[in-house]
Amino acid sequence: MSTKNIAKSAVLVSSITLLSRIMGYLRDAINAALLGVGMASDAFFVAFRIPNMLRNLLAEGALSSAFIPVFTEYLEKKKKEDVWILTSNVLTVLNIVLILVTALGMLFSGPLVMVMAPGFIHDRAKFDLTVQLTRYLFPFIYFVSIAALFLGVLNSLKKFSMPAFAPVVLNAGMIAAGLWICPLFGSAPEKQVYGWVIGALFGAVLQIIIQWIPAVKEGFRYKFFIDLNDPGLRKIGRLMLPATIAQSVTQINLLVNTILASFLTGGAVTFLYYGNRLMQLPFGVFGVAIATVSFPYISQYAARGDMESLRATIHSSLKQAFFITIPASAGLIFMSFPINALLLHYGRFSLADSVNTAKVSAVYCVAVFAFTGIKILTQVFYAIDKASTAVKISSLVMGVNVLLCVALMFPFNFLGLAAATAIGGVLQYWLLYHYTEKYVGDLKTRELIFYALKITIISLIMGFAVYFLSHWMTGRFNAHYSRKINALIVFTCMAAGAAIYAALLPLFKVREAKTFMNMIRNRMVRNKT
Repeated sequence: MSTKNIAKSAVLVSSITLLSRIMGYLRDAINAALLGVGMASDAFFVAFRIPNMLRNLLAEGALSSAFIPVFTEYLEKKKKEDVWILTSNVLTVLNIVLILVTALGMLFSGPLVMVMAPGFIHDRAKFDLTVQLTRYLFPFIYFVSIAALFLGVLNSLKKFSMPAFAPVVLNAGMIAAGLWICPLFGSAPEKQVYGWVIGALFGAVLQIIIQWIPAVKEGFRYKFFIDLNDPGLRKIGRLMLPATIAQSVTQINLLVNTILASFLTGGAVTFLYYGNRLMQLPFGVFGVAIATVSFPYISQYAARGDMESLRATIHSSLKQAFFITIPASAGLIFMSFPINALLLHYGRFSLADSVNTAKVSAVYCVAVFAFTGIKILTQVFYAIDKASTAVKISSLVMGVNVLLCVALMFPFNFLGLAAATAIGGVLQYWLLYHYTEKYVGDLKTRELIFYALKITIISLIMGFAVYFLSHWMTGRFNAHYSRKINALIVFTCMAAGAAIYAALLPLFKVREAKTFMNMIRNRMVRNKT
């Protein structure tokens, strides 16, 4: 039963997340047009990377991974009153910790930038701008961490829509800043960049508000309450340390990329950021949605000791993830340049910048299936109280990634850094899968591999088809090529790719396709009515 519930909820979350990603690309297009590729963009992305890394690592990563299993266990075994007391206790302690972290971050912004972007030290103007932006942006971690706690509360209650909508308001805040606040600071990118700081902080506050309201409707009433001996709080604390380390691989990979990219050609930090953004489309819209929806069920079955349902949920979640992320990745790889040019080639962001970003996107997209699998499988280790294994795997992959970055950055420049991240992701997924099966039992690996191979073959056929269609259309419109023509090519190829993929599924006897497509169709029909 959970398989259908996960699929239905994943379709809902994916739909909302798609809206968020569309707004995110609108935000990025405005950002690229205003800041271009240079000192202001590199400074902002390094400054934003620091609180963003802490957000992904501690708030939306470790906090959610530690909080949801404990909250779910309380829902299963305790009274509702005890659940809300635990939430108030966690919120109070979290507030104290976050205020301290934010104050320290603002105070030590200079040393942090020295660590994050040592290559900037030789350019005093860029370094000073990055330090100042970091100082102003650090409260972002406070706001999004509080929002992440309520994300955990609502997801545990299987209320997925408002947490999925939270990034929409963040992007809305930054879009509004780009359109109306940035111009107030002047015409130079180094001045307009401060408008983005205001937009990010405003959007983060809105994320708290829109999730606090439904939590109150569910019965939450905040009471200032601290009990450091509370078993639930202590268990969350115990889980957070290994969860932080286990979740840190991707963030440390990005950190290493940022540090090393600061020594490379100007704009390398910016190319890696925007290249990663395109990869986040299939990962964020579909992969994270499936992982988010499956986690409460995984935690529930683990708390009950129902290993058969746990195995079935893991297996079906991976299948659903492959069904969407593999063809989406193939389409983005084969159409990387026209998509990036359509999204980013405005204002100060040149066509050459779009080419470099497209190369990075293609490399990152190779490993989207692995990043999605990591997101799903890492949660299992916290649910079954085997977080130490996930920590060991993360530590190993972390070391491998650093070595790969150093080995690949000089012969391949920023593309080498992207490749190192992709290879590390595939290795981490394989190790996590191996040990998940060791702990929970047979996950029908042969069936899953055969299924993934069929989806990959279909996706490659589809990818080559849209690639040649794109080149044919480009040749046809060569004399009148424009942004509008590029948009026509991109959307025509996307539609053609979806049609080809859907047509090939029955030929390869992908049985799950009919069920999943019916769920999507039913969701769309309900939305219209």
